[in-house]
Amino acid sequence: MNSFKFLQLLLMVLFLMPVAVALSDIYYLLDIDSTVQKPSTIYPGDQINLAVTLINKGQSVDAEDINLELSLPEGFSPIDVSKSLDVIGAKEKETVVFRFVSSKDITSGTYNLSLKMRYKNKEQVVSETKYLSIVISDLFRISLSNLRVSDYFPHIGDTITVTADVANTGSLEARNVSVELSMVGSEDFSNFIVLSDTFKELGNIEPGLSKEVKFVFKASDSAVPGVYSFSLKANCTDCTDTQEQKFSIHLYGRPELIISGVDYAVSGRDDKKIVQGSKISLSVQLDNLGKEDAKRVIVSLATDDSFIGSKSSYVGEIESDDSGSAIFDLIVSENAPVGYHNVEINISYLDELQREQNITQNYKLYIFKAPEPSPYLHYVFIIIILILLYIILKVIIRQLAIRKL
Repeated sequence: MNSFKFLQLLLMVLFLMPVAVALSDIYYLLDIDSTVQKPSTIYPGDQINLAVTLINKGQSVDAEDINLELSLPEGFSPIDVSKSLDVIGAKEKETVVFRFVSSKDITSGTYNLSLKMRYKNKEQVVSETKYLSIVISDLFRISLSNLRVSDYFPHIGDTITVTADVANTGSLEARNVSVELSMVGSEDFSNFIVLSDTFKELGNIEPGLSKEVKFVFKASDSAVPGVYSFSLKANCTDCTDTQEQKFSIHLYGRPELIISGVDYAVSGRDDKKIVQGSKISLSVQLDNLGKEDAKRVIVSLATDDSFIGSKSSYVGEIESDDSGSAIFDLIVSENAPVGYHNVEINISYLDELQREQNITQNYKLYIFKAPEPSPYLHYVFIIIILILLYIILKVIIRQLAIRKL
């Protein structure tokens, strides 16, 4: 039973296949295979020859009695926009050329055209519309391209050079071409010193040619680090549109970390005399005179074995125009040699570009010999002990006397 039903289904499919193929040939056969326009760049007032290649996508049916009509938008005048063809065979191509003129007053832009097609597919008449487009370019047009900035990440005081190419992309000579450099948000280039004219006159540029323009400026010493935006605008006498390109730079300052002071104190002493066995507190004062923060500041000491204790201190970040300090608690060895001892102070930090910077400064500490103990000191201790024993015995005797009473 199942085999019989499968055979019925197979026969039905085989029977309907020619019908399906025939139905596919009944409707739309023609399509646009390609288009070519001459001239390739169209300007107002040009005559346009638009070659349209049609293809019959049918497998076995010819497209007959073909009538084609190109509809134009406002601003175009027809010369030859209607075509008739007897037949385009299945899988064949045929090219027709339409001719029309653009108005001299038409504005540049993209314009849509519609191609109405009417033809016979066997006994049926088929109508459909295809859509095309053409671009109208300006008669007077310049482009601003190939913008180059010598340094997008300059430092305060650095010179910045900006160059660009100005090309005539229109069909007529561009007259009195000019380019202006401006600073976005500032009329007077605040924080910057302009080393060239901000308005450049390039004269006339013939179609297809270009000229280079260059501007030079630098960040003043009083500039504040940050992001600054600039604009280049190009124009000409007859150009309807101004060409503009913008760019930004990130201006950096530099941290300027200095050791502004080194001092110490001796524990248990009013004076600053360091002797063998002393406990001292050494402080290093840092100032950031720059315009960027100094980050991950570390102060370390390099000494001989006469000084015992931690010799590294993490200070962290020291902001611009701010200060920080590191304090070291050290013990002077009882065997430290008498005389001057060199303390090498090393500062490391990260600058504005996350690069490590280092500062080294030497500092001298003088160690005096510890005073010798007095030779009579032990007699003093014995006398004190005897006195204490006398007092204790006296108290004990007195207590015994009281109990006898």
